[in-house]
Amino acid sequence: MILHEVLRLYPAAPSLTRQVSHDITIGGKVLPSGVQLKLHVLFVHHDEKICGADAKEFNPDRFSQGISKATGGKISFFSFGWGPRICVGSNFAMMEVKMGLSLILQRFRLDLSPTYANARTTSRRTPRPQRGVNLVSRSLYLYSGLCVLRVICFRFNIIFLI
Repeated sequence: MILHEVLRLYPAAPSLTRQVSHDITIGGKVLPSGVQLKLHVLFVHHDEKICGADAKEFNPDRFSQGISKATGGKISFFSFGWGPRICVGSNFAMMEVKMGLSLILQRFRLDLSPTYANARTTSRRTPRPQRGVNLVSRSLYLYSGLCVLRVICFRFNIIFLI
């Protein structure tokens, strides 16, 4: 649930581009062959008509009954694309994140730093928090050990800078 919500707020691919292969009519509009369409995933994922009034808020409970319930039965969750052109590495990426987090959480307790302030997102190729996320890490084995980490999130790679 949490990973789906993170992908909804910060999609790995903020837009998808497709080319129309043959003339088609959608919603009364004729799209000729060769036209390129760009779907802004970030706008779809933050749309209040699809995700509700709290679309811009972090709410992992929206995925508690699955993706189709979270989107109201509409195909509107495009974290890894959709259909025949979905990312082939989507299952591997989700498994990699779960394994990485489980290894970290077996050894450390992570809390938000008291100096953390929610900042707007920036986007080069992928949306991310402007100043990263400051975390306080406490070893589960050494209770006296305390170290402050700065975490930079890039897609699902988490880099710990000490």
